[in-house]
Amino acid sequence: MSSRLVLLEQHPGKTADYRALDLGITVLAVCLMLVSFGALARMPLNEALLHIVLTAAFAFLLFYGMVEMYRWGAWGRVAWMLGATAVWVADMTVSPVAVYWVFVLFFVALRAFDNWVGYAWVVVCLGISIAMQIPAGLTLGGIMGPALSAVVVVAIAYAFDTITRVSRERQQLIDELLATRDRLADTERAAGVAQERERLAHELHDTVAQNLSSIQMLLHSAEQDVRASGLPEGVAQAPLRKMETARRAASNNLAETRAMIAALAPAPLTESSLRDALARVAGDFGEAGGLDIGVEVDGEAVPLPMRVEAGLLRIAQGAVSNVVNHAEASAARITLTYAPEEVRLDVVDNGRGFDVNAQDLKPSGLGHLGLDAMRSRAAELGGKLEIESAPGGPTALTVAVPVRINQKTDLDSNEETDVDPGTAG
Repeated sequence: MSSRLVLLEQHPGKTADYRALDLGITVLAVCLMLVSFGALARMPLNEALLHIVLTAAFAFLLFYGMVEMYRWGAWGRVAWMLGATAVWVADMTVSPVAVYWVFVLFFVALRAFDNWVGYAWVVVCLGISIAMQIPAGLTLGGIMGPALSAVVVVAIAYAFDTITRVSRERQQLIDELLATRDRLADTERAAGVAQERERLAHELHDTVAQNLSSIQMLLHSAEQDVRASGLPEGVAQAPLRKMETARRAASNNLAETRAMIAALAPAPLTESSLRDALARVAGDFGEAGGLDIGVEVDGEAVPLPMRVEAGLLRIAQGAVSNVVNHAEASAARITLTYAPEEVRLDVVDNGRGFDVNAQDLKPSGLGHLGLDAMRSRAAELGGKLEIESAPGGPTALTVAVPVRINQKTDLDSNEETDVDPGTAG
């Protein structure tokens, strides 16, 4: 890109729209130059030569300044306009036809200055063009012609300013929308990856880890049976050693499986509490969608099993994603409530709402796959998902998961709560 184009882009308002206006000013100047030279035939030779010199000087200043004025500071442009105006006034003393150059000076003044200076220069040039006609006799046409042309030029300049400003604002809005779409895509992609990791962790927990734990218990029971069978110590020693070796191998594999499950757990939960993880979800989606998303915790927070915290986190991510993508809301709130017999997650927004009954009547997967996934995840935790909404009103999503305090399992031995086995599916 040439240096002039770079400067055009850097200078406020000097965009592609204005480059078209520059071309129009150039064409107008060339046409006026031809009109000015057409008057040479009726002029004495010495005046004609002086008129040619002054016209050429004015044209040089005009075209050179239009190319270079974006490089100059404000005072440089003032000096340039003073020189061009002085040459124009001198040319009018030689040939009255030079008064037509005022049309070009109007445009150039408004192009050179973005503030009141440009409009003041238009008024000054208008006054000079009228005053220079007084010695020859001022007429109504001599006044109205420059005055109307000044009004037209100011209107055109204002229209171009408005078009440029609107175009710039529209482009800025488009850029912001594209950036928001990209951030949402990245967030949803990351959520999908995390969801798949969580699914694998659940599969390992519910299959391999459970089976290894069962193998350990069966081997331990078999050892007790062998010891209680009354077999001679020499006969029982060999199978007992094999059972102990097998139980130790199962224990080691179970420890490795637990480590893999922990590695596959959602990163926000491995690094902080569920409340902090929800705050990060609110921050990420709030920034991406331009929403005010708050997080509240009611009750005394207690550690939950990893799969319960992960499930609630994923449901919150899905609910907030729906708010950002579909609710047209300006604010939302995530509330995590710890009760003696359950933990409850609420996501409420002030969006446009929807008909819950009509949504539920759709075949599974048509238009509410995300809701189906959240309901399924809540059911896996032994809980239930409920939605309250109506067209034009807010939407509230609630998930309640039964929990029992201080119940430990072999696979969650380091945790203090677990899903109530009487309600878990």
